[in-house]
Amino acid sequence: MAGGLRDQRRGRLIIVALGPMAGVVAGGLTNLLTMTWNWWLFGGLVLMTSMVSAGTLIALPNGDPGYPAALGTEDPQATSALQVPSGTRVFVGRSKELRRLTSPAPGPLVMIITGMPGTGKTELAIRAARALTARYPDGVVWLGLRTYAATESRVTTASALRTLLNALNVPPDPHTTSVTALSRTWRAATAGRKMLIVLDDADTAEQIRPLLPAAEESAILITTRHVLIGLDPDRGVTLQPFTRSQAAQLAGAVLRRAGLHDPEAVAAIAATFRLPLAIRQMSDLKAANPALSIPAAPGETISDETAAAFARSFAALAKPARLVLRRVARYPGSLISSPIAAVLADQPLDQATEQLATLYQRGLLIADNRSGVGYRMHDAVRAAALIESGKHDSTRQLAGAFQRLFRYVNGIVDGSVLLLDSSETVTYLDSDKEDPHLPLPRHESDVAVLRWLDQQHADLLAVARHSLSERSPYAWRLAYNLESYQRMRGFYSEIVELNGEALKLAEQTDDALGQAAMHQGLGLVDMRTGRYLTALMHFQTSLKLYAQLGNRVGQVIIRHELCNVHKWLGNLAEARVHATFCLTLALSGDNLVEQAFAFSNLGILDRLEGNFTTAREHLSRSKSLFEQVGQRRGIGICHRQLGMLDEHLGHHHDAQAHLDQALALFEDLGDLMNRADTHHNLAVAHRGLGNMAAAIHHATAALFLAGQISHVQGQADAHSELARLARIAGDHTTARAHLRHAHDLHQRLRLAHATEQPDSPPPA
Repeated sequence: MAGGLRDQRRGRLIIVALGPMAGVVAGGLTNLLTMTWNWWLFGGLVLMTSMVSAGTLIALPNGDPGYPAALGTEDPQATSALQVPSGTRVFVGRSKELRRLTSPAPGPLVMIITGMPGTGKTELAIRAARALTARYPDGVVWLGLRTYAATESRVTTASALRTLLNALNVPPDPHTTSVTALSRTWRAATAGRKMLIVLDDADTAEQIRPLLPAAEESAILITTRHVLIGLDPDRGVTLQPFTRSQAAQLAGAVLRRAGLHDPEAVAAIAATFRLPLAIRQMSDLKAANPALSIPAAPGETISDETAAAFARSFAALAKPARLVLRRVARYPGSLISSPIAAVLADQPLDQATEQLATLYQRGLLIADNRSGVGYRMHDAVRAAALIESGKHDSTRQLAGAFQRLFRYVNGIVDGSVLLLDSSETVTYLDSDKEDPHLPLPRHESDVAVLRWLDQQHADLLAVARHSLSERSPYAWRLAYNLESYQRMRGFYSEIVELNGEALKLAEQTDDALGQAAMHQGLGLVDMRTGRYLTALMHFQTSLKLYAQLGNRVGQVIIRHELCNVHKWLGNLAEARVHATFCLTLALSGDNLVEQAFAFSNLGILDRLEGNFTTAREHLSRSKSLFEQVGQRRGIGICHRQLGMLDEHLGHHHDAQAHLDQALALFEDLGDLMNRADTHHNLAVAHRGLGNMAAAIHHATAALFLAGQISHVQGQADAHSELARLARIAGDHTTARAHLRHAHDLHQRLRLAHATEQPDSPPPA
């Protein structure tokens, strides 16, 4: 894959280089043939050909130009899934409503679009959001709430808030997981910003209120099927079915775009259909089948229109396309890709890609431009397709489709999270050896992986929830693989939800490996949120299960975490037992990452116990191994520990050099906790060098970052260091204030540990 990317870049560079060269040749020949030298003509030709070559570079496709990119294919131009989606190519009949939504207005603005399914609420919201973009320079954010999707696919208010905060790069706080606390953080983050927030498919005012931005210059645009009682909008638009004239406008525009001029068909569609969704369906169907006759009035109520239109559309599809439509309607997520369609319909990838393109051309799917992953489906289309699926897909067939889906999604998540700490360009190998036609996603860097996971998280979470409802053996595996990303991004409630439910399922099915993995995940959340005794119980249970199974890798992972827990609790002797066990197992294998972590743990313990020579040997060995495998977080940890060691020995310049390298790595990785701790270490180093201004700068940065993520120990350390610096400067009043803060924070830590119940069973 790396070679392919290099070849692609090389080819594009050649195109750019050839442009000016071609211009020089063309300019010279033109002036030679005209027997007159004209510098303006010569320069113009050079400029024109250069622009053409640059345009060719931009226009070069990243994949098959006929379809959206496949799931997981890395596209440098891929945009956030929170950006405004692409709309339909034809927009008529709603200009009055669009003007009302986009006319200038002062102050905060709440706008609501109401209407029955199929009236074009989302399309109007897309047009309004694009028209308003220039007025909101701090961003336009689009969030689909999936109110009428399956239960596992719906976006909870807490998850929506965490997603919005991640979009603003607000770091997760493990102690801020409730809707009230997250909403308070969201309002603080949006204060002073001029943003437009679009919430598509809302259901209640209670669902909306926590998502309201704080800034008076911001606006929120909501689509809903009914009146939101208790929410008083500044502007409300209620969409009615089209008039006959509007229906004719829309049908005529769709047919003309397809190259079909058929006034009789336009009149027939306008006479029969009034809902924009049904009109588009019949127009697309007519465009694909010019000989088709338009049916008479479909039923007594206007809601029957979509059912009649879909029935005609489905009947006109070939069997493979109908199968794909039925199966992708079962997909718990919202973004439908070729691999997803292939695994659900059990078709080759190229055939599934072709069927998706057919469904798109028939108006049954909508192209999605936000993350380059394919298509989305209107709720009404999904509902009609699910009815068809109920008629034609057996329980056994659907069970097989879901197991293929869970296996594939587990493979892509497993491969993705392994790269979060890698700095190398890598190629994914097929994890599913039984089906080499479904390649795993390819990413160029850890940053690209993180961006992809941000885009896909809502769908991956929906698939994981569905795997639990289906009692799949892949359920705990999906939960296990998602955990590290979710912990990084602050989805703590989702971790507890998935791991807790998967643990119950693993216990019911006597799956010891699943139980061990889920106890591990719950222990990691408890450790991150400062519940060390509860984390200790989860890890001990997990270790016992891994040992019973003879699972070497699991034992090493848990021993590593037990070492960390005991370090936090001050039990250094216990921590060393686990660290030594990890090193013994690691040296018996060839996994360099395991060896690196084992040496790192021993080095940290050596430093804490005062064995400085051994500490340097272990940490240097660990750093060398991390450098061999390109594990940047591990390299940063080793630099920080070596810096702390040099500082303790009075080697202030060496300490600063190590700590500067560690800080640069943690900043690049977005690791806020390690950044906060490293700033504190740098403050100590600069104090030792006599650089008081730099020391104050780093201690203040440490306090700020630790406060952002509720890193209580980090805040206490920063206050203690600022107290020392103030005392050196003779400012005893400030020093006493910082010492009081440090004392209060240490007391808070002691109380937190005291309130844990060590005799209670680990909570699920």
